[in-house]
Amino acid sequence: EQMNAEVLARLKVEGIAEPQLLDLGCGLGATLRSFARRLPQAWLLGITRVPWQVEKARTLNHAAGCGERVRVIEGDYEETVLPSASYDGVYALESSCHAHGADKGALLAEAHRLLRPGGRFIVADGFLARDRFANALQQSIYRKLCECWVIEQLAQLDRFKARLEEIGFTDIIIEHLQMRVAPSVAHIPWVTLKFLLTDVLFGKGKMTRARWNNVIAPVLLPLVSAPLGPMTYCMITVTKR
Repeated sequence: EQMNAEVLARLKVEGIAEPQLLDLGCGLGATLRSFARRLPQAWLLGITRVPWQVEKARTLNHAAGCGERVRVIEGDYEETVLPSASYDGVYALESSCHAHGADKGALLAEAHRLLRPGGRFIVADGFLARDRFANALQQSIYRKLCECWVIEQLAQLDRFKARLEEIGFTDIIIEHLQMRVAPSVAHIPWVTLKFLLTDVLFGKGKMTRARWNNVIAPVLLPLVSAPLGPMTYCMITVTKR
């Protein structure tokens, strides 16, 4: 929830009467509902490629009383059918990693197209601060991590920034938040253990491949993250001219 607040603060839409915001890779729409509570006049749209997430998000939006202002649709966030220059703010919260390429160029170009002039685009995600790993074992761990989280590759920070500039974004601000998110990352194994005990061992839940991947990935993460590896966590804010 604090991350949601940080993203919203950087979008700077307070002076807009009815801001239009777009979540690229919204999942179940938790951030959209958070924004709906904070911005009662905003119109919010989220895109996900997962059909069941659309239905679940709609149910959650209705239960939260924001179904009229918050919509979630199925689509490809690298090539949407949405009209150009339609949104005051666009963001990708831990979803840009699933886009293609080391610079995530298609996603960045689409965000630029969808933004109105003066609008802001926020990305919060893991990046590779350098493209070299300490050894072959660490590189193998990184590939396994990507496999668990269904990621082609994390963005290389320097190439990501260069593509932002090439597309035409300005006022590029890169914040390194590795240590600020570390406590939450450290909390993941305890949440995972609680799930295994309550839902699987003493409950009726079953361990699917996806759930095993979400157990394995947090264990691997510290082995490829700073200071041991090249992975870091950043929040990047840019403006469309």
